[in-house]
Amino acid sequence: MYRRWRLVSVALAAFAVQVAAAQDLPAASASTPFRSLRDNAPAAMPTPTEPGTFAGYPGAPPFSVVPRKDKLTFFPCTACHAALTPNPEPRKLSAAPHPAALDHGNGRIWCLTCHQLQDRDHLHTLDGKPVDFDQAYLVCGQCHSSRQKDWYFGAHGKRVANWRGERVIYSCTFCHDPHSPGLKPRAPSRPPPVRAGLQPMPPDRAGSAPATPYIEAGTSGGPR
Repeated sequence: MYRRWRLVSVALAAFAVQVAAAQDLPAASASTPFRSLRDNAPAAMPTPTEPGTFAGYPGAPPFSVVPRKDKLTFFPCTACHAALTPNPEPRKLSAAPHPAALDHGNGRIWCLTCHQLQDRDHLHTLDGKPVDFDQAYLVCGQCHSSRQKDWYFGAHGKRVANWRGERVIYSCTFCHDPHSPGLKPRAPSRPPPVRAGLQPMPPDRAGSAPATPYIEAGTSGGPR
């Protein structure tokens, strides 16, 4: 095993020397197959730039989000928190309607990871910018960026009323409880009723469900 790792080390050292020669960089020694981090410093200081801000995904179709604050049981939060002294310490919450142990993030997050400390009627981004509760997707997407991008383009989430015209969609928290976002098991919805004048299509094979309910009553024709 030692001999195998020794051969791997020698091969890496040789590769590093070849790369350094090709890029005109300081070569690494056989005993240290990687260059010092100090050798990775840029040749000149970069040009100062403004911090980037998230502005959506290029090419995503425009949308508006269904407001949700009027459906929240305990909103506005300041109805209670205005009379409480802000306490940023993670702790057991006594006489509170909110869970302290969140089923979200495997212990990595707590209330103030998403909620503002002083203004409880707003959420906040990682850099401290306030976020309206109706724009919670801006907070969710900081960790769940892949799902957020799918949501922006329509591959994730739900659209309201139609598939054409103005695009109105539900926010993340319409379907996912932010304190326990995993969707709970539920029974499937009942099938739609058979339209008047039609009868259910017989099963394709024994024990299978009807393929479609569109066979004209009194005929043996195929689906319409």
